[in-house]
Amino acid sequence: MAIEDLEVFVGPRRPPKVRLVHRRCILIGTYRPHGQALSALIGGSRGSDELARAAVGGGWGRYVLAWRTDAGDLAVLRDPSGAVDCLTWRRGGLRLAADQPPPEADVLMPAALAIDWECLGEIAEQPGLVSDQPPLKGLTAVAPGEYAIVGRTLVRHPVWRPADIWRTRRVDPSPLALRSVVDEAVAAEADGQASLVGEISGGLDSAIMSSSLAAAGRADGARFVNYYGDWAEGDERAYALAIAQMSGLSLEVVRKPVAPITPEQLEPLGWGVRPALHGVDTAYDQEMADRLRAGKATGLVTGQGGDAVFFQAPDPQVVVDRRRRRGWKAFEPAYWAEVGRWTRHSAWTVAALALGGGRAYPARARDHPWLENSEDLPPGKRGQILRLANCQLFWGDCQRARAADLVHPLLSQPVMEHALAVPADLLLEGVRDRGLARLAFADRLPALITERRDKGDLSAFYGHVLLSSLPALRPFLMEGQLTEHRLLDRVELERDLSAHRLMWSAGGNRPLLLGVLEAWARHWGDRIERRCAAFDSGDVWKVCPATEEALSKPQR
Repeated sequence: MAIEDLEVFVGPRRPPKVRLVHRRCILIGTYRPHGQALSALIGGSRGSDELARAAVGGGWGRYVLAWRTDAGDLAVLRDPSGAVDCLTWRRGGLRLAADQPPPEADVLMPAALAIDWECLGEIAEQPGLVSDQPPLKGLTAVAPGEYAIVGRTLVRHPVWRPADIWRTRRVDPSPLALRSVVDEAVAAEADGQASLVGEISGGLDSAIMSSSLAAAGRADGARFVNYYGDWAEGDERAYALAIAQMSGLSLEVVRKPVAPITPEQLEPLGWGVRPALHGVDTAYDQEMADRLRAGKATGLVTGQGGDAVFFQAPDPQVVVDRRRRRGWKAFEPAYWAEVGRWTRHSAWTVAALALGGGRAYPARARDHPWLENSEDLPPGKRGQILRLANCQLFWGDCQRARAADLVHPLLSQPVMEHALAVPADLLLEGVRDRGLARLAFADRLPALITERRDKGDLSAFYGHVLLSSLPALRPFLMEGQLTEHRLLDRVELERDLSAHRLMWSAGGNRPLLLGVLEAWARHWGDRIERRCAAFDSGDVWKVCPATEEALSKPQR
């Protein structure tokens, strides 16, 4: 599609919907207005900032909105859910934006394209940052809820931030209101898919998702699957089957075998602009991708994000949130004792937090943009925003995402906004994780789920996967790009990769994540080198002969 000199190109596999929504605006993806049509919202806006705020406030979906500013610059808005990635850059006279530039478009990538080793090192230490800026120099990511203007310079403007939702939004904190928001989001997301596969893990979040799907009448055509491990704590079949039976769903159970993860299996996870950390469980990722393709599914629907949205984390600082909300009425020793039992802290420790204002969050090298200017928030709510930012990883590249749309209704804009506006202590109704959500869906879910106190754990499974992977993974990392560029210390790495240490390490899956980063660094090192060689030889124009003329044009 093209309007004037603004052009949109889509790939051959599962191309998104692209349509003109105003004389100078193109919508890529789906948008669901709350009232006025998007075209009316745009038509009534003066300037880019008002346009972006009207779009974000007037509806929701999975989209990027692109338009030309009055000055002729390119503007792009990324929806607050983050479901569609958006990277921007300049190349000669061109201003560009894309979600996942293919190798065929390397000629259009920035002239200064190079691996950003400092950024990659930050991701190695904080994997959640993989959804922020990509570790490639010359590319700038537009954060969810931001718009960017790409002109002679690139300027990003936030129009939606979780902290602002907490400060300004007021919602009904009742179980019924939460249930209504979730049901509407699940139904809307399902309506946008021709064929769904649903994953039921056996936990509360996927149970809520599947029950809402059934209530919307969209479960009949969907196929559901549960993956289980060989260890009791990783075998959730009983819970998943109970959910399926109560909601009238057909469920297939699939065993997750312990198999080594090899560098060859990790290689595809390095093809994207961002390291595909979401695909680190390569056997599961490939099995589900094959399943989606075989069934010609258009979407994979999950309950991912529920832990953050519904507040699962046992954070004793919720007593600070409660005291700020209720004042000295929150001087409640009995409540402190309940929080202490739930979080496994002494009542004295919890009381000290409530009366003293809480603990400061540890300093970090870099935070996700959603955490900017959030220091004034109650600590429990700020922790929830941090977890939501980390959940952006669930939208990332992986084999499953290449086979079908990843559909995470609990991370949709309406559900996030509602949960962000509910005080943290009210989300823990009954002083237990996701307490409000348990009440909201109690009549739809088996007591086996709503009254459950523990949670499935695949630590033993992944521990055995990692141990079986060490013979190939150790030399891959020890002799790799991460060590060569000193992101990893060889002596420390050799110590950390010992079988004995991994058995007792809290971060036992870190070597697998490092393996994905190493695969990414090797792929992009080779890809950038080939690109430079093509430019030096002049062969690059054989790939895209029309591009030479475009790049030589004066800047617009």
